[in-house]
Amino acid sequence: MTAVGQRYAPLHRTAPPWVETDGDLAVKLAADLGWQLDEVQRWHVDANLAVDEQGLPACPSTCIVGPRQTVGKTVGLEVCALFDVFVADVELVVWTAHLYATARKTWLDMRRRLERHPDYASRCDFREANGEQAIIVDGERSIEFHARSGKGGRGFPGVRRLVLDEWLYGRPGDLGALAPTMVTQPDAQVRYASSAGMVGSAELRRLRKRGRAGDDPSLGYLELGAPVRPCGAGDRCRHELDDPTCALNDRELWWHANSGLWSGRVREKDVATQRTELSPQEFAREFLSWWEDPPNEDGGALDLEAFARLADPRADRGRPVSFGVAVAPDRSWSAVAAAWPRPGGVVHVMCVDYRPHTTWVVDRVDQLRRSWGGRVVVDSRARNLFPDTATWVHEPPEHEQAQAEATLSDRLDAGTLRHGNEPELLTSVRGAAWRQSGAHRRLEPAGSAEISPLRAAALAVGDASSTVDPLAQVW
Repeated sequence: MTAVGQRYAPLHRTAPPWVETDGDLAVKLAADLGWQLDEVQRWHVDANLAVDEQGLPACPSTCIVGPRQTVGKTVGLEVCALFDVFVADVELVVWTAHLYATARKTWLDMRRRLERHPDYASRCDFREANGEQAIIVDGERSIEFHARSGKGGRGFPGVRRLVLDEWLYGRPGDLGALAPTMVTQPDAQVRYASSAGMVGSAELRRLRKRGRAGDDPSLGYLELGAPVRPCGAGDRCRHELDDPTCALNDRELWWHANSGLWSGRVREKDVATQRTELSPQEFAREFLSWWEDPPNEDGGALDLEAFARLADPRADRGRPVSFGVAVAPDRSWSAVAAAWPRPGGVVHVMCVDYRPHTTWVVDRVDQLRRSWGGRVVVDSRARNLFPDTATWVHEPPEHEQAQAEATLSDRLDAGTLRHGNEPELLTSVRGAAWRQSGAHRRLEPAGSAEISPLRAAALAVGDASSTVDPLAQVW
């Protein structure tokens, strides 16, 4: 990749060939509204507005990935959306973000800029109702703003341009749910934007794979970031702010990643402020664009190979025993797992039962307790299966369920977990991904997988971990 203006350049910049682009016209619109686009932003706008020899979008999909605030990803998308409705006569642009607040912030930015320019403001009507906003141009064309985590899960008939901001939170099926009719429109285009992916960003990683390959005839891809390099102390680095050997303090890496520094739109001290305020992990992802990739290529949350190495199907049963019960979201399947402490601080877990529906769960758990004793920990969807008088049932709140899943993951990493090697447990480990849920991350299906055996195992492991005794007995 050749440098942009100096020694720094995007890590990846690929697109199919195009005949022409309306990017120059869009840059003039941007200037009218107070945006001065740098070279990286201009290329992004060019790719979005480029056409092939038939006059159709040369890039039916575009994606820009890079540090937040400093690259101006949203600016490029705003310019293109406004060009669509003011110049290109696109009837409907739908703008979505993961959160309502983000979508509304973009709407407010566009509105303020348009209202400051009489020629544009005279053509606009701004609407806000029921938690959704719109900009209507000439009474005929509009940009609608929605949150995907709210009402935005429905489809939008007639949409020709779909913006998917914050795509690191994109989930399987989001695109199909939002734009079921786009396939019938030959000039439809989907525009993605995101910071570097988190562990659960499987959909974004699929785009990354296509974009980095550089041979996708339908995708324009732009990724900014810094080369990944280890800290001087390696894995032992504490990422202290005054450690000159810590990679996060390497300002050369800051310059590699943040194109706003190249053009002077961002000051080095602004990035330094973020280094102070953010956690090391968040700064690495958000300002160096270092991806938080999962441990296996399937995009799962857990290292399947490491999990397989910890199998011990012939292990003796131990006590005290903890049972975990989990139910699929649609109640189509239920799982029961058992866990107990082993010598050396190890916890063993096995999937005891896994069947369709929920009607069998109470009787099966009662049978297991008569044989093994022990306590039962249930997830949110299994709480109403057991009577209120069952004092041996523990119904943990959401944050404790999240902690149990984190405990299983930590034990896997530390090698202090063993398991019975049941096929249903292995399958659910393969199919699980991390999803952010409020302040916590949870194990959720990656795609269509059903992972109640893993969630039941996590509840059992979390409970058994509180009773770990290096001298635990077997029977």
